[in-house]
Amino acid sequence: MRAALLGAISLMIAVTACSPSTRTAVTATPGTPPPSGTPRSSGVPGTASDVQAIADDLVSSGSPGAVVHVRDDGRIREAAAGFADLDARTPMRVDHRFRIASVTKTFTATIVLQLVRERRLALGDRLGKLLPGVLPGADRVTVEQLLTHTSGIPDYLTDSRFTDAVVDGGQYTRDWPPRELLGYGGKPGKRGVNRYSNGNFILLGMIIEKITGQSYSEALSERVTGPLRLRDTELPRDLLPGRLARGRQGDGPGSTTVNSSIFWAAGGLVSTTRDVGTLYEALFAPGPRTSGRGTRPSGVGTRVAGKGATPLPDGSALKQSGGMGVYADRLSCGARVWNHSGLIYGYSGVAMSSEDGRRQVVVQLNSPAVGQAISAAGKLMCG
Repeated sequence: MRAALLGAISLMIAVTACSPSTRTAVTATPGTPPPSGTPRSSGVPGTASDVQAIADDLVSSGSPGAVVHVRDDGRIREAAAGFADLDARTPMRVDHRFRIASVTKTFTATIVLQLVRERRLALGDRLGKLLPGVLPGADRVTVEQLLTHTSGIPDYLTDSRFTDAVVDGGQYTRDWPPRELLGYGGKPGKRGVNRYSNGNFILLGMIIEKITGQSYSEALSERVTGPLRLRDTELPRDLLPGRLARGRQGDGPGSTTVNSSIFWAAGGLVSTTRDVGTLYEALFAPGPRTSGRGTRPSGVGTRVAGKGATPLPDGSALKQSGGMGVYADRLSCGARVWNHSGLIYGYSGVAMSSEDGRRQVVVQLNSPAVGQAISAAGKLMCG
């Protein structure tokens, strides 16, 4: 049990800016192979048969289930394979939800950059002004340094005191207030050096709440998920949210019972591949598009549907300083992508957009095989 629960904490830590073409695949528990006779395509990656074949291959490689989502200029192709619950033999569907782990950071960064656009916040604002006394020794850290992981703030998830409390203390199902999370991790180090830390985005979540006067969930709903009609995306209050694929770790039974407050604005969201793809299209696509559900509700990533709705930042805002809530990578085929991956106990995945914003790929697994998810997304992005 201890080893399993440690996975819920330690696997959240560092799947960040490595190139998708060079990351090492992680072996997961063998699932169910695709049915015999499943079509395989040798054509351009991204055709309907290719998307299904890649989903099937991810299951053949060890994940219990997989969902793969591809958009080309708003045209959607998606496929599911394997099982959402391996023990119950529940088939995976494209509308199953996953814990998206650090892909949450793109959502959080989007809200922060909305506030910057509204001039309610500036990238140069310091913690000492925004959240005085919240984190001793970090008063001079700026919003931009939080967004780009150059604050020097340690990751609370790496603190053995925290993992001992969560694992040995059995506190993985209780609510963890953000200030309590920040009590772990140790003293801030040198600013300006890239050091991935979930603590950065916990602080950004607190800044969102301070500036808006809303909870993080309320701000997310009003500013992103509501206007973009992302009905399957939320920071869940329930330990087992509805339609959640059951994550599986190692050889143990499936388990998804972890309180999302442990990861909060850094990695606590649940979503579908379609919802994540919609966000990445809204942020990075070059103009209004038509998708499988009608006209895309944002133009050049700057406006969202609904009278009086708050504008989204366009993709160029997230691309500053090499990425705020996203990372820049170049694939083996030479394609440049903006992306973020996520890894948490029993789940992994990645969201990518091409540099020109015309293609988005999202892959989600109910296993920790993040390297395989990234590799699969890279293949589809190179088509």
